[in-house]
Amino acid sequence: MRIFQNFINNRKGSAAIEFAILALPFIVLIFAIIEIAIMFFVDSGLDAALHKTVRQVRVGTAKTGAWDLAKFKSTVCGELSYAFSCSTNLKVRAIVVTSMASVSKINPIVNGALNVTEDFNIGDSGNYVLVQAYLTWDPVLKLYTFAGGRLNDGKYVLGAAELFKNEPF
Repeated sequence: MRIFQNFINNRKGSAAIEFAILALPFIVLIFAIIEIAIMFFVDSGLDAALHKTVRQVRVGTAKTGAWDLAKFKSTVCGELSYAFSCSTNLKVRAIVVTSMASVSKINPIVNGALNVTEDFNIGDSGNYVLVQAYLTWDPVLKLYTFAGGRLNDGKYVLGAAELFKNEPF
């Protein structure tokens, strides 16, 4: 009984045990912060790349250069500084808006899959154009399955949109 009592009263190594208990949640939290930061970086990069590429549409460079959907996507992906498989994962929808009342939000996720009908109509001088871009993002760690807005395969959908009026060209 005395040996058991000495074992209970011995405090050597308690700091190591406490660290072992707290290390896993701490490491998971650090990786969550890093993952969200990288995803935010790519999402803001997509927004900036779309904005920069749409400028070429708005001033008429894309129209005179006879851009198609593939050229537009390659230009957006060229502006992104960090996105793997951008050219295959990027979905773009560019439509001419006839009235602001007809602008509606689309849901790119249907039944857990990315469902975007790609279109590339950049209109003419003076037309209002809505350009939406969706990029699937595969998380580094698939620990956070409780988050909403994910596809069935565990990927997130990052999105950016621009609504503008074409300048005279």
